[in-house]
Amino acid sequence: MYRYSRTEFDRVNEFVRGLYEPRSVEDLIDHLLRALRALVPVAFAGNAAYEPGVPARGESGRTDPPGIVSEEIEKRLPEIAPRSPMAIHFQRTRFEQFMRWSDLQPMSQFFRTAFYNEVYRPSGVKDLCTLFLRNRPDRFEFLGVGLGKRIPDAHRDMLVSISPHVQQAFRLAHTTSALMEMAAANPGPHRPERGIIAIDLKGTIAMETAAATRTLEKFFPKRSGQGLPEELARWVSWSSRDMRKAADVPEVRRPLVIERDGGRLTVNLFSKPEQNFLLLEEHRFAIDPAALSSLPLTRRESEILAYVAVGKTNREIGIILGISSRTVSKHVEHILERLGVETRTAAAATALQAATANF
Repeated sequence: MYRYSRTEFDRVNEFVRGLYEPRSVEDLIDHLLRALRALVPVAFAGNAAYEPGVPARGESGRTDPPGIVSEEIEKRLPEIAPRSPMAIHFQRTRFEQFMRWSDLQPMSQFFRTAFYNEVYRPSGVKDLCTLFLRNRPDRFEFLGVGLGKRIPDAHRDMLVSISPHVQQAFRLAHTTSALMEMAAANPGPHRPERGIIAIDLKGTIAMETAAATRTLEKFFPKRSGQGLPEELARWVSWSSRDMRKAADVPEVRRPLVIERDGGRLTVNLFSKPEQNFLLLEEHRFAIDPAALSSLPLTRRESEILAYVAVGKTNREIGIILGISSRTVSKHVEHILERLGVETRTAAAATALQAATANF
């Protein structure tokens, strides 16, 4: 394992702390492109997405500095990107951390690929390190950094170490974007109710929305006064201290999850230098997972099936449960196999039937 110098360690910690500020997805991408170049000395950082179908389609990528890829090449990226060594490797492995292209094949071999000669040779880039994120079978999005020589092992290891934080930041950014979109909407029967609490660095509440108050009353019935419930205050203190005083690259900041009376509360912590924010999401089960006890499923599989029954996608279930959509997909495969059905619709029908029989 690579040992950071004090300067490198400080850069990594500053980068990680910066990821946990509240941002929309678009703002996060802009922040990351600048922050990645501050973390490691590279020629450029970029973001792009494409759909590898026929015809292939892509979204206009962004780079820092801008214009590293010409408009002509950018138009062709959706067609040629799926043939890149990194994309092929990811489609086979679903590897969710930064990967250095020169680790996949000799640089001399990479220099002979059409992808290199059409995309990166004109700009003088000879090696890249790429992280795939927010992906589904018909769409790929990635972050990457490039350099005019082989990316040093030390810089690759730094990027690998921050990979889970970047993935988590995107999950939080999706939640933040959804919150902004739904701020004016009333929660439906199966839509999460979202509340926000702003607290100063001493833990004193500066602002609490009505939705947050309702959620705290439900999940912390013994709450006294106007401060944070004791369990929640301890978690905030632990999370903040762990990030500030880490002696190595800190662990990914996981949400606090509490279950009560057929509902699940997920609390995420966002940090700014002068203030912290808590985002509270209350998810109500249309089906109590306990009502599926007659089915040959594990507890986790029953939870996932309860969400499948109300039409949640794998990505949405992953965000709610704090796991990857790929993990959810594997659970769904096992659920279909154990129930002896072929579709999610059939599994949902089985769940409703089991829940009704146990009512």
